[in-house]
Amino acid sequence: MGALRGALSFTRFFVRGELPDDFRERTLRAIKLRRFEPLTPEDEESERSGWCVIDRLFDLDFDHEKVFYNSYLNLGFRVDSWRVPAALLKAQLAEAEEELRVKKGLNRLGRAQKADLKQRITVRLRRRTLPSSRSYDVSWNLETGVLLFWSHSKRLIEELTVQFEKTFSLQLVPESPFMAAVECGLTDEQLSRLRGVEETAFFARSAGSSELLTERG
Repeated sequence: MGALRGALSFTRFFVRGELPDDFRERTLRAIKLRRFEPLTPEDEESERSGWCVIDRLFDLDFDHEKVFYNSYLNLGFRVDSWRVPAALLKAQLAEAEEELRVKKGLNRLGRAQKADLKQRITVRLRRRTLPSSRSYDVSWNLETGVLLFWSHSKRLIEELTVQFEKTFSLQLVPESPFMAAVECGLTDEQLSRLRGVEETAFFARSAGSSELLTERG
């Protein structure tokens, strides 16, 4: 959501590394290898992420026209999650444990028996519903090396970074004042000075009021 329509709130990154001459062909193959794989009720994991076509949550069939827009590479970062109600799982698990305990003539069930029952009931409940699905837009300017990701979630940013670097074998660096300065082409001397700069707070809040602070030189 965001790149083609909707919200303009995004996280900005710089892509580090050299693009090979056959980048587009190689990239398309790499994207297909790491496309989203739908969850099944039997999966041990409760959440999974991967690439989908931008603005098309369920389209996993990639081609040049769907991925490359002039100098941009656009993708969707799809995340699916199973949402089994905890209270329902707990109630059905307690009932199943009691039935098995009585059937086996046991005072209590072992850890392995409980784990097996929990997995079976989880699968059964998952089959009654569908996983929640959401896609987050990714837009990469291949000329400037700037990538935009339409989310501010720390967890999603970490997942995207891993997915991106595994797919493209390039480094994804979050935007920061220092990185922005590097991109502006500052000299080594200027960058060295910038590294020694400490953050200054201009406002401090106390007792519900704001007090203007003087910047320390």
